[in-house]
Amino acid sequence: MNIFDNKKYYNKEDYDTISYDDQKELFLRIRSWVASANNDVRYNRDKYKKLVIKKIEQICAYACSGHIPAQDYMGYIYKKGYDDFFPVNFKRSLEWNIIAAANGSKIAPQKMKAFMNPAIDMILLSEKWGQIIKFNDLNRSNYFWFLSQYVCDILYKELSLDPVAMSKKELIEEDTNEKSTRIFFDRFRDRSVEKAIEVLTNQLPEDMPENEDEGFGEDLLKDENGGDDVGDITNIDIEDI
Repeated sequence: MNIFDNKKYYNKEDYDTISYDDQKELFLRIRSWVASANNDVRYNRDKYKKLVIKKIEQICAYACSGHIPAQDYMGYIYKKGYDDFFPVNFKRSLEWNIIAAANGSKIAPQKMKAFMNPAIDMILLSEKWGQIIKFNDLNRSNYFWFLSQYVCDILYKELSLDPVAMSKKELIEEDTNEKSTRIFFDRFRDRSVEKAIEVLTNQLPEDMPENEDEGFGEDLLKDENGGDDVGDITNIDIEDI
């Protein structure tokens, strides 16, 4: 697939400029490619299983080499599994989603909304949240993935995630204990949020007005009816991702 040859998809600065919809389209192209097969293969279970596993292995290799849409796909496949021959692995799913988000993916944070919402809440409820929003020109359409990228970039380092090292692990390792996985990652997430707030705050100009003087960003904390809706106002349903 030509999608794996495009150097733009290996570079964070380039990939960060691609819109959410276009990033999603790249992911869907990969997902469709994995499922595609000639009828003589599709209706032969053993052949189809071997074909799908081979394609996932190829995508994993690209993900380990830095291909960001492939990293998005690995976060997806480990969360959803495939039939009964590729099991769910919540730990791997979160690891790949964190890597993809840190590299500029806008859909990876959406796939981790339950995990990322507490982190976004902590930032929006921090002392300098208004100035952070104003200084970075954040709005209802971009604040979630922007702040998530900051947190995931620090998580990436805190967890010592390394795509190259991940390429040496077994592709298929089942881990269905979602609760223990969340407890493990939540501890690192909260610590990373504190560092993210520190980094974002240190970027602010010294003469920037205080929140209460200007009311910066208050609209992000309210839904259309005026009610509280902190951290869950992107209204994008991508359960299939």
